[in-house]
Amino acid sequence: MYDSPQHDAGRLRRLILTAAPPFLIPLVPLLLVVVFRHRLPDQTLDAAGWSPDLSAGLRRWWTDAVLPAGLGEVLFVAMFMHYGRWPELQRWVTASSLALGVSKGASNGFAVAALIDAEGPVPRQAWATPAEIALTLLAAVAGWWLAGPPPPRPTATGTPPPGLPMLSLAPGQRAVYAVSTWHRAPLLQGAMFLALAWFWAPYFSPFWQQPTMAAFLGVFLVLQARTRLRVDSRGVEVSLPWLGCLRRALPYDAVQFASARPRTSATGPGGLIGGSRGWGYVSGREPVLALRLTDGREFLYSTRDAETAAALVNASLARARGADGC
Repeated sequence: MYDSPQHDAGRLRRLILTAAPPFLIPLVPLLLVVVFRHRLPDQTLDAAGWSPDLSAGLRRWWTDAVLPAGLGEVLFVAMFMHYGRWPELQRWVTASSLALGVSKGASNGFAVAALIDAEGPVPRQAWATPAEIALTLLAAVAGWWLAGPPPPRPTATGTPPPGLPMLSLAPGQRAVYAVSTWHRAPLLQGAMFLALAWFWAPYFSPFWQQPTMAAFLGVFLVLQARTRLRVDSRGVEVSLPWLGCLRRALPYDAVQFASARPRTSATGPGGLIGGSRGWGYVSGREPVLALRLTDGREFLYSTRDAETAAALVNASLARARGADGC
């Protein structure tokens, strides 16, 4: 038994903040062209990555500005809806969407702004890239702040149901379960993105966003190759030792019960899975520790001794809630 889940009042705000930024990619240069049209040379569209010829210009404008905006819109909204019940990850999606929209919008806007009162096409300004990087970082921070903190989890009050693994603990006895797991998938996926960034860099030298995003994703995946699980009297904690010891703690009041399952084939990038049904790290061949959470999702973690870990979690839950009953 657990308290009724609280309504996530910030979900609509996070969705709006995720969907709106890609429109900045074509909107910023288009507004500059409209406002300063009498102060811009005839070759403005060509210098901004478009063509002065009307028919060709519309095609180039669609390819270079509108199409990336549409792809970004579909990508970020799809990610947001996929993680519909994972508000913590929605916050990252919101921040990434705002950072990308501002960054690409600034790149296109600077190309047009440099042509104001110019006699013709001008080279890319030296200050453009540092300014784009600064705006991208500020937008990411602003998106994280505007998305707001995730809603509190409902609190579980009942003991685990019968039939689940249960470790017998004497009064005052303490037990700790700790395991470290390697995932081969992130090493391969991360290497692919790093190689892509390496080959992309010479071709996108004026535009740093593409190779930088590929390199960032590659490093992020590689640093997820090793994960660590710890179960003790405080709750369940999963950490990424290579990623600055990034930790995610699940206190026992957020867990209904634990169970062990055979291996699962549901894997995601770097062994990370996430969605409306659950989240965690799975490797594909080992049994899985499954924690039923109070928000209706599950936490999954592949470990050879999944039944032992589940038994310890259930014993800790029963000890903490034994007086409350179901």
